[in-house]
Amino acid sequence: MGPLPLLNLKGIDWVIVGGESGPGARKIELSWVTDIRDQCNAWGVPFFFKQWGSVNKKRTGRELEGRTWDEMPQLPSPPQQTSLLFVA
Repeated sequence: MGPLPLLNLKGIDWVIVGGESGPGARKIELSWVTDIRDQCNAWGVPFFFKQWGSVNKKRTGRELEGRTWDEMPQLPSPPQQTSLLFVA
């Protein structure tokens, strides 16, 4: 694990970031997460921060810089129903 500078997010609909959890979980760095979030913002890609992780993930929570990040991609709109009138 480590930083991911200069991500190419072209064609990416959604980025989900989260630290490892459970025995042997490695630490995730704040700078890694904020850098990915900032890149998502620059590309206009929704960013979802799942968790900080660790052995006790409930204790570490999922807030990043004072808030949760729950952005999701927009679902495509269903086709509009069209009414037609044929006059002969």
